[in-house]
Amino acid sequence: MPRLVADPAARRRFLAGAAYALTLLGAFWIIAASCGTPERGARLFDAGRLEEARPLLAAAALRGSVPSSYRLGLLLESGDDGPPDLRRALALYRHAATKGLVAAMTRAGDLERAVAGDDAAAARFYDKAARRDDPAAMARLGVMLFTGTGVPADRDAALALLRRAADAGDARAATTLGQALLALAEAGDPRGGDPAQAAALFQAAGDAGEPEALYRLADLYATGKGVPRDAAKAATLRRKAADAGYAPAAYALGLDYLSGQGVSAYPLEAARLFTRAAEAGHVPAMLKLADMYAAGLGVFRDTHRALVLYDAAGAASDTAAATLCRLFAAGPEERRDAARAARFCAKAAAAGDAPSATLLGLGMVRGRLPGDMAAGTALLSRAAWAGEPQAMYAMALLHLAGTGVAGNPAEAFRWCKLAAEAGVPEAKTLLAALSEEEFPSAANLAKAMDFYREAAEAGDAEAGFALGSLLSKGLAGPPDFAEARKWYEQAAAAGDSRAQFNLGLMYLTGKGGPADDAKALALMREAASRGDPQARSNVATMTLTGRGTAVDPREAFRWYRLAAGQGYPQAQAMLAGFYYEGRVVPRDFESALFWLALASAKPGGDPLLVRAGKAKTVLEKRLTPDQIDRVRQRLAAFHPADFDPAAEQAVLAAIKFLPPSARGPGFPAATGARSQAVAPPPAGEADPKALF
Repeated sequence: MPRLVADPAARRRFLAGAAYALTLLGAFWIIAASCGTPERGARLFDAGRLEEARPLLAAAALRGSVPSSYRLGLLLESGDDGPPDLRRALALYRHAATKGLVAAMTRAGDLERAVAGDDAAAARFYDKAARRDDPAAMARLGVMLFTGTGVPADRDAALALLRRAADAGDARAATTLGQALLALAEAGDPRGGDPAQAAALFQAAGDAGEPEALYRLADLYATGKGVPRDAAKAATLRRKAADAGYAPAAYALGLDYLSGQGVSAYPLEAARLFTRAAEAGHVPAMLKLADMYAAGLGVFRDTHRALVLYDAAGAASDTAAATLCRLFAAGPEERRDAARAARFCAKAAAAGDAPSATLLGLGMVRGRLPGDMAAGTALLSRAAWAGEPQAMYAMALLHLAGTGVAGNPAEAFRWCKLAAEAGVPEAKTLLAALSEEEFPSAANLAKAMDFYREAAEAGDAEAGFALGSLLSKGLAGPPDFAEARKWYEQAAAAGDSRAQFNLGLMYLTGKGGPADDAKALALMREAASRGDPQARSNVATMTLTGRGTAVDPREAFRWYRLAAGQGYPQAQAMLAGFYYEGRVVPRDFESALFWLALASAKPGGDPLLVRAGKAKTVLEKRLTPDQIDRVRQRLAAFHPADFDPAAEQAVLAAIKFLPPSARGPGFPAATGARSQAVAPPPAGEADPKALF
């Protein structure tokens, strides 16, 4: 047994040393306890008592506690105990990460991207955590290396990291690896391997409870990549993923129910699925559900509900805003909405969508959307310089018209050429017209032919008509009526009334192919039905003379009347003859003089109009001053009518034809089963032939 210290001084020194040692040991014990056992705030957090934990975590974090800093960051990030505070959470994660906490490194990387927008800093945090074998960090860094985001792209390193994370059991990493392999395979990169590899990864991740993996696997079954094509299996997988809360899967399954792919078509179930996805913030589902409410498909029609969904989708996504810009600015007439078009087009244009900027600019320039000419022109100019073909074409038109910009044919030609090279058929047609008219020369006419041909081959009816005209007139070489007929045929089929008229003339005359009066009349009628006054006059003449159809003076009168009302002088002259003769309508010298006066106003060298002028002089001598005064009043009030089918029906309905039993001058006589035109009366003042 050791001997007790007898010396008092030595004894005091011994006791002081023992006390110091005990103090030091207690300090080490406190430090070890604090590091090895969570503080009370951390224990409360882990137990789910967040409200009690928060002040304790904050106090411990101020003292530099790593576990408390990390847990407080989670609390601030989630907003479970108050408003989210992501910046403060990021600061806490950074602190914990610098102290070596792996989980904090990954969370810090996530918030560096979401809050600070610093991909490079995020990649550094992910790299540190990945070196400590954190699967989540490996997966995130692998994606960044694959896409070259925040770090130089290195696909081999990316695949290696993703595979390590997947092998460690990270279902999310397995899903991402499968997507990466598919992307490489589609790009022809041998590193992508067989799609079956991706399918196996998706299957394993799906079995582990990853809903996106089920969704991706469903896409493979739908397309037959890496697995047998099986639409029903795809729908089943989408149902599982949707039931797990994955909104894109609910949307895709909704599309299946709309189209009947793998399931029975059931719009009501589609609407339910779209509703579920939309409530989760899935923008395409919002748009599709809005379309269904607008159309009353699978749901009761509800325009207000549709607009609410459209507004929510447009506010949430620039891509959706671009879609809605097109819908509300250039969609079906009943869906147009100037205020929404302006709002969504402006949003999408601000995000860099040139087609939206073009629509907004055009709307402003045309006065259809809020904004002035200067703002609209500026938008179109920016979109044109950004390479938007339709904006280039619009700039060409503005320079031609001198609207919003200085009128400059050369600048118009430049923009038009760029738009034509970008594939705008109308621009090719305009470019040809500019080559033909603004800069006429033999070389430019040849270019015009090439431009017209390109546009016509792309289906532009205007170009087909112009090409047919140049070929038939021989303006850029010898006339080629057969080729002209070919292009007139195309433009006529597309509804171009001028092409229908010209093609009708070619069938009448036999130019470029066989003559066919019936075909000629059918084409003329098509052009006449679209309001072409010359075609209407020709239809009248053919009907009057029985060319391509049976003689029908009443039908001829109707067509002459429509063309005359539009201001076509030859029809006015012929109409005057009907009134003068009293043929199919009661004789009316005042109406005859009225139409003769209009027809002979500018006769030029037309023989019919010259004769109309002579007939007018003769007829004026037969009328009283009162009658002539009434005719003058009618002439003063006359304005050529625009093409208006409804108004024209009223004009035709007002015609008072003579009854079939009437036997006025020039009225058909009933001799046999088929009526024949009665020969005109003997020559004299009352003979229209003498007048015309």
